[in-house]
Amino acid sequence: MTLRFSGLLLRFVDYEREIDVHAPTLGDALTQVEARFPQLREVLRGSEGGLRATHRIFINGELASADLNTPLADSDVIEFLTAIAGS
Repeated sequence: MTLRFSGLLLRFVDYEREIDVHAPTLGDALTQVEARFPQLREVLRGSEGGLRATHRIFINGELASADLNTPLADSDVIEFLTAIAGS
C-alpha cells in the first residue's frame, strides 16, 4: 500500500510524499514507517499511542476512522492530513 504525506508532515518523513509498505492493518503500516522515521511517531500519536485528533486519515479517498486495527489491502492508498488552526 502507499502512504501519502503532505504539508507539515513532510518534514518528518524526509520530504518523501509517498512511502510504500506491506502491512495488514493501519497500525502495522504506521509502525513500519515510524521505524524508518522515528520523529514521525511523536507528531502522529498521542501519549496513549493512538492517532492525535489533529490528523485526518483518508483510505482510497474516503475519510476513515483513526482505528489502528483498520484492515488494509496492498492496493490501498492512505493519506494523512493535518488540521491547521487559523485566526
